[in-house]
Amino acid sequence: MRPLGVTLIGCYQILRGVVGILFGLSLMLFTGLAAKLASLAAEGNATGRFFGGFGHIAGLVIILFAALHLVAGYGVLRMQNWGRLLTLFFSAFGLALLLPVMVVVHGIPLIFGIINAAIIFYLATPAVKRAFHEQHSSLRVAA
Repeated sequence: MRPLGVTLIGCYQILRGVVGILFGLSLMLFTGLAAKLASLAAEGNATGRFFGGFGHIAGLVIILFAALHLVAGYGVLRMQNWGRLLTLFFSAFGLALLLPVMVVVHGIPLIFGIINAAIIFYLATPAVKRAFHEQHSSLRVAA
């Protein structure tokens, strides 16, 4: 049986992935449009091409990380230890990126920092680690 906290974390990871994919796609779309408008206004200079290419690369990187969030959420919901480890990595990475902002700014970065810290704490507890390992070993016994 999957604990409720694991289900919530898996759904949160999937939500992060979906929002990230939508953000990456919109970034690619709008930077492409903005680059076309800038190149028309500047008669096709290199700056417009640079920003158009940069927006596409940034959008692809965001989509890649969002897809990995989807995979991590799927792994957590399936009680796979690799999903737990991937989620721990992404939460620690997100917390490390948010630490400088959390010191200065209050509000949304602080909320996301607290969520990442809670995920790290919850997934690292011995009971949750044991639940992931028991789920995996019970599948081996059944096979």
